[in-house]
Amino acid sequence: MRVLPNIFAMLIMLSAMSQAQERAQETAQMAGPGLRFATDAAAPIDLEAGLMVWQRGDDTMRLSDGALVRQGPLTLSAARIDIRLADDGTAQSLKAEGQVVLVSAEDARQVTRRAKADMAIMDLTADTLVLRGNVSVLQMATEAGAQDRQLSGAQLALDLASGKARLTGGGDKPRARIELR
Repeated sequence: MRVLPNIFAMLIMLSAMSQAQERAQETAQMAGPGLRFATDAAAPIDLEAGLMVWQRGDDTMRLSDGALVRQGPLTLSAARIDIRLADDGTAQSLKAEGQVVLVSAEDARQVTRRAKADMAIMDLTADTLVLRGNVSVLQMATEAGAQDRQLSGAQLALDLASGKARLTGGGDKPRARIELR
């Protein structure tokens, strides 16, 4: 007789595990094939700003007053963008601060994503872009009636060559968060 309650308890446990597994699969399907941004690391970089100051001796350039950096389908805007140049004048890295917004334009294969952060650091030699501080990512809905998806965390690291992104928590946001509706 003691076997029957144990079997009953095991069936309840297996049922709960199965339901949890189904919920995890549904969440994975809603989240799509991973967090990706449309990128083109080989595309030329276009700079735009109300004010551009080039410090030849320091090999730096500062963009302000509506600063924009475009590379292929990516657009980065901020209150101020500082660019470090190599000896030959090519851009090596940039640091954006103040109302940083990264937009990955929609194309036939990718959905539009918009990320906001306190600052961004782009390493053009390593083809990486890191957004830090109060990071939020909005993935626009692609189908009629579908809901936008919102993600948040402390840091978003983007590989510009592959388009893969990684959202992590830390500091005052110890966990990354996704909101699916």
